[in-house]
Amino acid sequence: MTRKPLKLLHTSDLHLGSDIYPADALVGFRQVIALSIEHSVDGVIVAGDLFDNRGVSPELVADVFRQFGELNRPVVVLPGNHDTFLMNGSFDRTSLPDGVDVMLVRGGESIDIEQIGLSVWGDPVYDHSPAFRPMGALEPRSTGNWYVGIAHGLVTDSDPYNEYSSKITPDELEQADCDYLALGHVHVFREVTSGRGAPAYYSGAPSGGRSPTLAIVSLDPVEGVSVEQIRLER
Repeated sequence: MTRKPLKLLHTSDLHLGSDIYPADALVGFRQVIALSIEHSVDGVIVAGDLFDNRGVSPELVADVFRQFGELNRPVVVLPGNHDTFLMNGSFDRTSLPDGVDVMLVRGGESIDIEQIGLSVWGDPVYDHSPAFRPMGALEPRSTGNWYVGIAHGLVTDSDPYNEYSSKITPDELEQADCDYLALGHVHVFREVTSGRGAPAYYSGAPSGGRSPTLAIVSLDPVEGVSVEQIRLER
């Protein structure tokens, strides 16, 4: 199977409904929508913390997913530790617009998006504790599609006495059989590629900080994978 070039917008940590910076969070979201169109991306990946807390209004949630649906391109959301509204058992995944999906399977799931030749895997953060390993159950590649792993957690060393919650180790990054690893939880753009493993990046957050960012990821069968940091204007 010959893979076609693919361009993705990778974002995370939007924290919509934030009690601290609600207006700025909305501005960041609108920029994600606008830049998805401006860069003609084939799909959008949200690597956790789309929303800020379980008290986010259902009206805001509905409006956010409506706008994602109006992009008319695939959007995949992995819930992070703040996305308790999405993981409380009452959120209806089947009500989402066509092309928009939220990963809700505890222990991880893969989604094949055949229209753009992409498969993604992610494990939602139901248990933000040292026991949870966001990439611990990563499935091996099973199709000829581009394969992107999505994880929401902190990349840190393998020290067993390190008690960080939702820990991702360099070994897990290097051993991941993926073409790209889209990470969230750290609110700054950062490359964390390990050894000869797949390119691994935090996109940074589009709001709530001094240097809001997102990432444009280009996957090309000839040129390989490249990642561009996009700084957002305020």
